[in-house]
Amino acid sequence: MEKTRIDLTYLETFSGGDKTFIAEMMERFLIDAPIQLKEIKEGIDRAEWKAAYKSLHSFKSSVNFIAIQKIKDKVLSMEKMAKEENQVEKLPLEFEELSTEIDFLISELKINLV
Repeated sequence: MEKTRIDLTYLETFSGGDKTFIAEMMERFLIDAPIQLKEIKEGIDRAEWKAAYKSLHSFKSSVNFIAIQKIKDKVLSMEKMAKEENQVEKLPLEFEELSTEIDFLISELKINLV
């Protein structure tokens, strides 16, 4: 079990340590992540790999600001599978694992924003 799923290193560097900006980005992730996950799931469920790829590509940007490397790697791997339409049979399970990690990440972000 991971101790934390939050890694703000990139966001802190990107923002120059601006705490207000960091909080705004965390809040934006809380709003956007569930929507993006839904879009990814829909693409996978319908076997629309191009749509899944586009959603994963977009989600990758959000994750890069907030999440630990393990989550970033999962999104990147899934994005590659969808783009290349290679090993797509693994995507449903990969999505479930990603979704669980993002749920934990969202819970942690909510605690940190209080």
